[in-house]
Amino acid sequence: MAAARRTTGHQGTPVSYPQPARAPLRALAAHLQVSPCDTATGPYDLVHYRQWNNPARHGAAVREVVRWRGNDRSGGQLASQHPASVVPITHDWWRPGDLYHVRLIDPFTRTEVLRQNLGINELPRVDPTEVLANLADLSTWYSPRRDGRAAALTVLADLSPLTYYPRLFDRSGRPGIAVAATSGGRRALLVLHPSTGEVLAYESAHLGLFGWRVETYLLYLSHSHATRRWWEPQALPRPAPPPRPLYSRPQQHWLLTTPLPCDTTTTQGANP
Repeated sequence: MAAARRTTGHQGTPVSYPQPARAPLRALAAHLQVSPCDTATGPYDLVHYRQWNNPARHGAAVREVVRWRGNDRSGGQLASQHPASVVPITHDWWRPGDLYHVRLIDPFTRTEVLRQNLGINELPRVDPTEVLANLADLSTWYSPRRDGRAAALTVLADLSPLTYYPRLFDRSGRPGIAVAATSGGRRALLVLHPSTGEVLAYESAHLGLFGWRVETYLLYLSHSHATRRWWEPQALPRPAPPPRPLYSRPQQHWLLTTPLPCDTTTTQGANP
């Protein structure tokens, strides 16, 4: 727990006993255990995470989010932040199709699709720190089941160079394993559950005069599935059909009328 307490400030997570990541990640993928996420049912991926930003982004130093995401690109979200803004708690609800910006639907189902979403197939090749950042971002929207997590571990095992750390603690005190990539004075650290491979935390840090200094830290408190969102709106009335457009069209019938006779009233004999 002492290691966990040391990571709650701006100092980077302490790590030790580094080794190449390929062999341990492949071993974990081959013997991956079932998690509570795998037995939960429902059409929505449910993700609960807390994010620390240093410096604060958009005025938020700490942000806590609970998200629901469906494969029809619908979802919901409850988010709070500290310091509290004008609206300290935000409520979002997305109808089917609204979440068009959330990449492909369920990228963990196929390895090639996952590689594409992580940026591995791009040319020029994406830096490994960006790959870990992309996986951390996907993990804020998706709760992959066992096969999806095994695919992610296999993809990371083929990514080099990555460094593996056999034991550390996240900010909640949970023990885990980690993979890290460093580039240009920046370190990306992904903390995984040692038996289920679930993403527990992600840390982005830069190298300063006194070691690694945290820029962003994501703590994933829960990955699961749900049958409904936090709020399900009542059935909306069906919108009235739009008015039929009016187009000019040729006249179908010509009305032939006899001109009215002029006024034949005579004025002859009338008094002036």
